[in-house]
Amino acid sequence: MTKRVTIEALADWLRDRDDVALLGHVSPDGDAVGSTLGLWHALVAMGKRSVVCLPGGVPKLYAHLPGAEAAVDTDAPLPFAPQAALAVDVSDPPRLGEAGIRVFEACPHRAVLDHHGTNEGFGELMLLDGKAAAAGEMAVALIEAMGVRLSREMAECLFVAISTDCGHFNYTNTRVETFEAAARCVAAGIDIEAITSRLYRTRSFGRTKLLGLVLAGLRVSEDGRMAWAKLTEAMLTQAGALPEDNEGIVNYLLEIEGVQFAVLANERGSQTKLSLRSKPPLDVSTAVAVPLGGGGHACAAGATVDADPEEAIRRALVLAEVALRGDTQGERCSP
Repeated sequence: MTKRVTIEALADWLRDRDDVALLGHVSPDGDAVGSTLGLWHALVAMGKRSVVCLPGGVPKLYAHLPGAEAAVDTDAPLPFAPQAALAVDVSDPPRLGEAGIRVFEACPHRAVLDHHGTNEGFGELMLLDGKAAAAGEMAVALIEAMGVRLSREMAECLFVAISTDCGHFNYTNTRVETFEAAARCVAAGIDIEAITSRLYRTRSFGRTKLLGLVLAGLRVSEDGRMAWAKLTEAMLTQAGALPEDNEGIVNYLLEIEGVQFAVLANERGSQTKLSLRSKPPLDVSTAVAVPLGGGGHACAAGATVDADPEEAIRRALVLAEVALRGDTQGERCSP
């Protein structure tokens, strides 16, 4: 049974251990990458041996972050046999991927740091804050609890983690603690202009073409409350884009005036990964993601379905329509 712990207890747990694997989730986003790398820098500063393991490795968008070159694909051989594993920003074991689960379960000591309210707990210890805007927000506090000074390298990684998961402080999951954590990163000497330019004002040619292809197939329901689109493997090839270039495209659908629910169906072989977004009061995690076997936050969730994109979209729309018809009440949330 997983024990829920405080930041101080998890800090003590890390201080008492060495040979630590920091594990992120499949399709790692800015929070998963930035949080694991920021914690890696902190553990190295403490004289500990550590490794960041991410399914597929570090996406190109985040390859510039300090320490990214030291991260490994979870499927690749590890530089040492870890004795402790910390899953970061991982809402449930399947999100680790098959290789990640093997690494996690092979470690004698296992813990979780997460901010997904749907996380039911796994590992021996879990630090969970479902109201935190990002795992990176929690990681800043954890590093301070470990008695480590926040360096510029840590701060750059953690600022990216925080900023990307709260829409650069635009989403309603942004709270006082979010700004305070970001302020600590700024105080450590990060270059905000350079970081935000790369994240929000620079887009590859392939990603730009992919965005156009996806939006060209955009559809909206008759009442204007639901929007959906699909991203196929053929589109990736046509655009010359990378799989990671889909990140954030679903938000364009939700930004349409009047739309309250948006779904992007991303073809992955025989499966489809659904990116789900909503506006309050619709709780897209409870109403749509969980029934489809997924999870996430109240207004930003996902699920992987054993179906083609068209069928996966149909299932999501049926659930969303029922929820919207009843004006399902959810917590304050963010896209």
